[in-house]
Amino acid sequence: MSITGNLAEPVRGQVDREGRLVSADPPLLRLHLHCGGYEGGPLAIPQLSSLCRLSRQLDMNLSRPVQAADDHNLINMWVEIRLQKNDDQDYITISIVDWKEAPAPADSNAMPDRQRDFDRLNGRGSIRTDASLRVMALSLPGDLNAAEQYAGQSLLEIFDFVAPSKQSILVENISERQPVRGQHVRQRHGKKSYYTMSGQPLIDNDGLFSGYRFSLERDEEKEVAHNPDPKALPIEKGELISDSLFGSQLGPALRQPLGKIIANAETIGNRLEGPLRGDYSDYAKDIASAGRHLMDLVNDLSDLEAIQRTSFSVAADDIDLVDLAHRAAGLLAVKAADHQMRIDLPDKDLKVPTKGEFRRVLQILVNLIGNAIRYSPDGSVIKLQVKAGADFSVISVRDQGDGIAEDDQQRIFEKFERLGRSGDGGSGLGLFISRRLANAMDGNLVVESAIGKGATFKLSLPSRTE
Repeated sequence: MSITGNLAEPVRGQVDREGRLVSADPPLLRLHLHCGGYEGGPLAIPQLSSLCRLSRQLDMNLSRPVQAADDHNLINMWVEIRLQKNDDQDYITISIVDWKEAPAPADSNAMPDRQRDFDRLNGRGSIRTDASLRVMALSLPGDLNAAEQYAGQSLLEIFDFVAPSKQSILVENISERQPVRGQHVRQRHGKKSYYTMSGQPLIDNDGLFSGYRFSLERDEEKEVAHNPDPKALPIEKGELISDSLFGSQLGPALRQPLGKIIANAETIGNRLEGPLRGDYSDYAKDIASAGRHLMDLVNDLSDLEAIQRTSFSVAADDIDLVDLAHRAAGLLAVKAADHQMRIDLPDKDLKVPTKGEFRRVLQILVNLIGNAIRYSPDGSVIKLQVKAGADFSVISVRDQGDGIAEDDQQRIFEKFERLGRSGDGGSGLGLFISRRLANAMDGNLVVESAIGKGATFKLSLPSRTE
């Protein structure tokens, strides 16, 4: 495709009530086929398909920006959706009046899903609303059905505003088209999770207010305070009950400057602002690497503090171990590629349903795969396997590293234990936290290994029937 800018004639298409693309101009049809669709089949362009569903759900015409991608370009479109209803017909017409293409970064097709998984891993979500605060798109950590459940609902119907935030302040900011910062909210239905919400107003191509884009960050401090769990993990001998100073105050205070250091160092190191001497570029990359190491340590200490509270608990989401294996591997694909490693995964069509908190299981798998990459030779293979059982299902991560001596196989799950390693970027907390999280989900994490024969970490979780 080689279309750019405003179009002399709109690119048109038609979608029937079952979501099938029954007719389309050549550019739209080519993009549909590229995204895995077929002629006469369901519309396969994700954002465009979602917009058509939303239009039908709200029973109204919509005009919105839509982004898609082909093999070489990111495509930004302005799309007008019109409902057509009469006695004989019920369909949607698509008119693309603006089409701009720009070269896509490497692996651009994987970026949106990958970023969503990073957000879920870190307890973050996002919301996109229209000018009336009705939800057009939504992503919540651990809630894969949130987008369908809340589409078309008012933001004020989905969340309660908790002290010190007030709904009146939010409404006032929105009525004045002002940014929203640090609003504390609670999900009304389902898991009733707590979040800190921030957002920015959106302006369309005509300069008119078109809605808000919000970000959500999980507020586990409030969840623990309001939802104590009588089955929470006991404190082990010698552990101290934290006063939550780190998680509630020091952690957030450290993340913000570290984030800026990492972002600025990566900008310098990648020479995005202009030419730079090679050695200075390397210095900047070292700074970014050190910043990420410190950020990982902050996150580990926050998790350590959380799991040592007597009130710590986890959710019992319906999850699939194969799906999570692919998500975790996707998050670390770039890191593996840097070391010429291959991650072997189970067949994506296989289903192994289990019980566990989505974000915490993803966290455990990312830790296990990350360790396998860190302690295996370049060019080796990391193999993930899943096995369904009547009571428990197991996912294993096997590497081709040096292996772990039998005497050390319990020590590695102790706090701050690193078996004498230094300078490898680890904190000695990952496996301790991972096993505690597995135990909290009524599962377990064990290792099988021998010197010179690699290591296999096995995470078991309660099975569920479909």
